[in-house]
Amino acid sequence: MKIIRAKDYYDMSRKAANIISAQVIMKPNAVLGLATGGTPVGTYKQLIEWYNKGDIDFSSVTTINLDEYRGLPRDHEQSYWYFMHENFFNFVNVQEENIFVPDGANPDSEAACKAYDQVIHKAGGIDLQLLGIGTDGHIGFNEPGSAFELETHCVDLTDETIKSNQRFFGEGEEVPKQAYTMGIKTIMQARKVLMVANGEDKAEILKKAFEGPVTPAVQASILQMHPDFTLVADEAALSLLDL
Repeated sequence: MKIIRAKDYYDMSRKAANIISAQVIMKPNAVLGLATGGTPVGTYKQLIEWYNKGDIDFSSVTTINLDEYRGLPRDHEQSYWYFMHENFFNFVNVQEENIFVPDGANPDSEAACKAYDQVIHKAGGIDLQLLGIGTDGHIGFNEPGSAFELETHCVDLTDETIKSNQRFFGEGEEVPKQAYTMGIKTIMQARKVLMVANGEDKAEILKKAFEGPVTPAVQASILQMHPDFTLVADEAALSLLDL
């Protein structure tokens, strides 16, 4: 496990983008596992900036996203397909046919999950997986539980998550209660894993995840066992770790 200290969010984003760009430069046809959420947005902005300068080329890259809400079509403003296009794909030259996100519009969860596992297998696995971390230690939509789920699966969102998401949806619009997510086994099979974290609210969970026991009650703790895991975090997020 490697920990890279950043001064602030901008510095964290730049350092994380450096690692991703190095992966693409070393392997132009790299398979990148990508994440949504507020934390990685700065990393995507930095990669876009370098792309615009001609420093990085995504034309041969394949992207495989962690998760998607079940029941949302791709063009819904709250879908992760939409999020990724608005924050990254629309601004770089990743080929549309090389972009993969779980099919949230498919109501058959077993078929949707099986199809996504086949996508990952056909791509040859993930070279670098980007992750954030929830304040309860979840990665992707792998929430605290009694086991580490293996491959792509359908999860029931917690009441807290559903309530939190309500603000993103219109009045009377149903908030998704389930999501399709990459499993822990798939994440752990990525050749490199990169996590970004910032802010004081992540300090306690980082300590639990990386200085506590490996337990499915803190899903991110399994990353202690990954052979090539890097955490890039700002000083506030790292404040409780015994570095």
